[in-house]
Amino acid sequence: MAKKQQRKPQRPSQEAATATEAKIGLNLKEMLNADALGKLKQLEKDMKAESERQAQEAAEKKRREQEEREKNKSFGELLEEYEKKGKGKYS
Repeated sequence: MAKKQQRKPQRPSQEAATATEAKIGLNLKEMLNADALGKLKQLEKDMKAESERQAQEAAEKKRREQEEREKNKSFGELLEEYEKKGKGKYS
């Protein structure tokens, strides 16, 4: 009787794949020199600081606008707001 042949998958072995990756050097630090990497990190820090500064400015602007609206309310608006809170004298 003839023996059945076992088929082996034609995938490269794990060791061969690891060796190929090591040769290619897919690490970003290896691909970029230290100077370029430093510039990118500094740019990232600058962008983050700018974003935080803009968020603070927006919050401050919103606070000032709210104060201005409160300051410019008429007596009727203030009275109406007071009564809505349920603390009115005649409620």
